[in-house]
Amino acid sequence: MTKRIWIDTRDKPGLLNAMMKAFLNKGSISFEGDLSKLSFSKITGSTTSETDALKRATISPVLDFVTVPLTDETIHIIWQELTEKDHLVNEGIIHVQIESNGKLVFGGYDNFHRECVVAYEGVPLELLESLNNSGVIRKYEVVGA
Repeated sequence: MTKRIWIDTRDKPGLLNAMMKAFLNKGSISFEGDLSKLSFSKITGSTTSETDALKRATISPVLDFVTVPLTDETIHIIWQELTEKDHLVNEGIIHVQIESNGKLVFGGYDNFHRECVVAYEGVPLELLESLNNSGVIRKYEVVGA
């Protein structure tokens, strides 16, 4: 059984920001939902194609999907897009995933529903403990080997 860490999120943007920073210059992020009000597809290196690690979470109906590399340049553009009108919490984005070295490391599904936020091997427990202590997450639970 693969190790999973279920995360009970209190602050969705805070958690996503921490995860993006944790995998800065080491991964990519995908967004799925109604992305028509966002300009992720204009970011250098972005693609609407799935990868081995970042795949659509909703098969039907087909939703907008984009992957963007997490670099020093792109992380600021992504964050500005997300916070401009609070898109992560209130509009459009349904699923967010992060991969590192070709493996899925984080998923915030169904608008970060409390039973649908998960981390995998590669996410440091120290990071989660810090997020727990600061109140960004309520708790986390490690399941599996």
